[in-house]
Amino acid sequence: MSFSKRLLKAPATIAALSWILAMYIRLVYFTSRKIRHIDPAAEPYMRGEKNGLFAFWHGRMMMMLPFRPPKRNMHVLSTPHRDGQLSSRIVRQFGNYTIYGSSTRGGHSAAREMLRALERGDNISITPEGPRGPVQVVQKGTMAIAKLSGKPILPVTFSSTRQKRFNSWDRFILPLPFGRIAFCVGAPIVIDRHGDEEPARLAIEQAMNALVEQADGMTHA
Repeated sequence: MSFSKRLLKAPATIAALSWILAMYIRLVYFTSRKIRHIDPAAEPYMRGEKNGLFAFWHGRMMMMLPFRPPKRNMHVLSTPHRDGQLSSRIVRQFGNYTIYGSSTRGGHSAAREMLRALERGDNISITPEGPRGPVQVVQKGTMAIAKLSGKPILPVTFSSTRQKRFNSWDRFILPLPFGRIAFCVGAPIVIDRHGDEEPARLAIEQAMNALVEQADGMTHA
């Protein structure tokens, strides 16, 4: 392994990068003018009166950390690989907790941990595409947690007037300071435990994509 790769994996390097990235997120958040659109049915969840699963696309995750309901713990599902180690440190700097797991590693234990957290009354943040996509396509894992827990899925997203979009699989958006950020929260979606899964999966996917279009429209009008 080269020196540069060893350096990137070093705990001190990960700690420094997580601090820098967390400070950048705070810089963007506090220097941007924020506009919000919260569906009336989602208001009790955003006030911390109820708990559920908050779902956002992988490419729109960056500004979700400072935008969270009060009063309840938030657990963020993260990959157990190196990138997940970095993101989990950033997550903790915003007062959130991490649950490690993915479709290829630790999935069953992560599912049990999420179900226990929801039963305690905590919230879960999740990217329904999984760690590798396809982009903006809901995978079955999110559906399973919603069905087993009986808790709703709340679509959430953001958009920014000043941003850089990467040519990555998830079309990751890096918001820039001193812009206008739109935060949107859609109506909670309850999955029928005994119903047909595919129509419900498509309904979530369509709701999340419609919310992205709404947020983009609010920042590009």
